[in-house]
Amino acid sequence: MYKVTCLLRLGEPTDEMTTDITVKRITAAAEAAGVRQPLVARTLPGVRNGGDLLAHFRFASKSDWLSHRNAVDEAMAAPAIEHIDSVEYTGDGRSGRRRSPGPTTVYRTLLLRVDDAASPAEIARFEHATLQMPQHIPAIRAWQLSRVDRAAGTAQWTHVWEQEFTDLDGLLGPYMNHPVHWALVDQWFDPECPQQIVKDRICHSFCAIPAPVIDPTPESGSAAEEG
Repeated sequence: MYKVTCLLRLGEPTDEMTTDITVKRITAAAEAAGVRQPLVARTLPGVRNGGDLLAHFRFASKSDWLSHRNAVDEAMAAPAIEHIDSVEYTGDGRSGRRRSPGPTTVYRTLLLRVDDAASPAEIARFEHATLQMPQHIPAIRAWQLSRVDRAAGTAQWTHVWEQEFTDLDGLLGPYMNHPVHWALVDQWFDPECPQQIVKDRICHSFCAIPAPVIDPTPESGSAAEEG
């Protein structure tokens, strides 16, 4: 599976009608490209550099995406759209899991750039630490950490960290405030820590979802095999 995530910032002023038209235009282009259940939704209050709209598409393969990219890009070239941060990546489930059962109502994505000078060992430790969070935060119902194939926008993003949550409180409360977050993972982001390897600003974005977005390997047992 090949995945594309775009964070769209709208220009000012943009009224409700214009926003609705933009959402419908991008959704229609994705459906015409063969995307099943494309996600194009307004972001929720509290995003950071997360845009006004979040678009997430799943294609059968990279070649499938490349054959339809122009049509989707054209739809996103609407006058109302001022800026786009985007990532393209393989969603193969090797670093993703889903708890079962349990509802999910919020999709969150984090775009980040790891320093070019970071060693492979440092990157591996950062990835491993990130994938520990779901073991300790049950509000995360599904997750996937992926390396980016192609990025555009404010930075050359290297990673995308996706999660689904039971509800918005699960994201803004247990996830953001959990000790494993600020004690284990934040060191890689904090410029005052010697372990910092994440550079530039990050894009922290989330929206409501009507159905699951992440389709990783189901979790076996009560604890994740990976993170």
